[in-house]
Amino acid sequence: MTGDTSDLLNAVAIACGRDLEVGEFDDRLTLQKGCYILNSWGYGPRYRFNMYIRGPYSSELAKEYYKYGTIARRETNVPEEALSRLAEIFSKGIGYAEAYATVLMIRSNSKDASKEDVLKRAMDLKPRLKAEVAEAAACLLSRSTSTPAALS
Repeated sequence: MTGDTSDLLNAVAIACGRDLEVGEFDDRLTLQKGCYILNSWGYGPRYRFNMYIRGPYSSELAKEYYKYGTIARRETNVPEEALSRLAEIFSKGIGYAEAYATVLMIRSNSKDASKEDVLKRAMDLKPRLKAEVAEAAACLLSRSTSTPAALS
């Protein structure tokens, strides 16, 4: 587990390859999805996330990042392997990151659900992202774990 919130936010900016502006909706969406994914992999301070319109969302995290105007790419304690995997997810677009985080949350909250049930629930929640959900589900549901090492 890495340290503080700024470390976690910096890791998302590094994975995106650019500074993130809290005033920009897509950057806030990126922060929410990136922090959720990193939390699920065991990095950063733990935040409580709920399923929201655009996937996992934490109001606690939002309160934290609103303290910053810009999230800069600064040094982080998150390992390079996790940063690289997160960068790979973001390289496919914010829609894919949203779909990935959504499938991940459904699977995490429904341990006994079948792969088909997880996929159906994600498709129902994200009808505008069917291709992204299908790709994320293929990645996440074909493996027994969702850690960066297992997904590479």
